[in-house]
Amino acid sequence: MHQPPAIFLFIGRLHVLFVHLPIGMITVLAALEIAVRFSRFKTAAASAGYILALAAPLAVVTAICGWFLSLGGGYDANLLAWHKWLGISTAVMTVVAAVFFQRRKIIAYRATLFVAVGLLMVAGHLGGSLTHGSDYLTQYAPTPLKKLLGLSTAKKSSTPMAVADPLSLPIFAGVIEPIFQSKCVSCHGAAKSKGGLRLDSFAAVQKGSEDGFVLKPGQSAQSPLVQRVLLPADSDDHMPPVGKPQLTVAEIALLKWWVDAGAPETNTLGQLQPVSEISAIPGTK
Repeated sequence: MHQPPAIFLFIGRLHVLFVHLPIGMITVLAALEIAVRFSRFKTAAASAGYILALAAPLAVVTAICGWFLSLGGGYDANLLAWHKWLGISTAVMTVVAAVFFQRRKIIAYRATLFVAVGLLMVAGHLGGSLTHGSDYLTQYAPTPLKKLLGLSTAKKSSTPMAVADPLSLPIFAGVIEPIFQSKCVSCHGAAKSKGGLRLDSFAAVQKGSEDGFVLKPGQSAQSPLVQRVLLPADSDDHMPPVGKPQLTVAEIALLKWWVDAGAPETNTLGQLQPVSEISAIPGTK
């Protein structure tokens, strides 16, 4: 994949700085227009013109920054396309609403504003899914609500499976995958796969990234995934990046041991005969 100019990526990352400003302003405008329907708040929308004068250009700037950010890749293509075009549509409708307001076409202004709010809600949800994963909003939703929405009620664990005999744990699903789920999948999962790397399944780990393999079974020191984890925290290539939850010393030890053991999928912890240092880690003894 062709890497866009660095200045584009720099501008793109300003998206996260600007995006909440037009969101807040558009939401406030909608709330004011609802409030004026009540006699106590007939003058609530007196500042709407000033808010629109800020919201419209900010919405456009945010959409442009988002477009540049998308050039960096690493996102689910379908999800990204919907988020991008809904975001652009939100900006366009906000500008149109501002034009109608300036021309005192109040009914058209209000209709356009509420269309923008609807687009904003969907675009915002998809943006959260791109950043945090498709189940970010619904992950901790009550079971009845999940069933109503047709969502799976099964939970992926971010901690090793609780079993009577930890040595019977399947090494990948029971020990390694929970580490990836809690520390890696937010950037390397189905919705967002930076560098073409996904760590949300054994097959995806084996496939590697757009640069090739990330694990060299039997040789953790030569495995790019382990190398990235062990880099100094201030290195640009260190993973997870600064600001994200970091692997603990025990998790790094487990990852290295697993790779040195051949990076198997279905063997149990006991079958791999963990060394004393690994057996002493909570959850594996």
